[in-house]
Amino acid sequence: MMIAKPCTTMRGIVVGAYSWEKPIKIDLTKTAQCLKERGYTVKKLIPGMMLILEMDGYETSVYPSGKIIIKLLEDSRKGKELAETVYDCAGILEVVS
Repeated sequence: MMIAKPCTTMRGIVVGAYSWEKPIKIDLTKTAQCLKERGYTVKKLIPGMMLILEMDGYETSVYPSGKIIIKLLEDSRKGKELAETVYDCAGILEVVS
């Protein structure tokens, strides 16, 4: 399950990934490589901690827990769309859809 909601602290959208079947754990290095191959710009990768990338003009932070913060975005549908791309590259889209 994915939940996208406004984040007033970060001024953007926060997307959380949840599953009853298995724990959510994103391999940030693998995910960064996949997103890079799809044309997104990886700004910073700290394996095991955080991935920062540029997606459709928005700075996007991805965490191993599945949490995604998309800064300055106000449209939660667009946030879910971008999150689906990240989760697909992380190999967990089927689990959280």
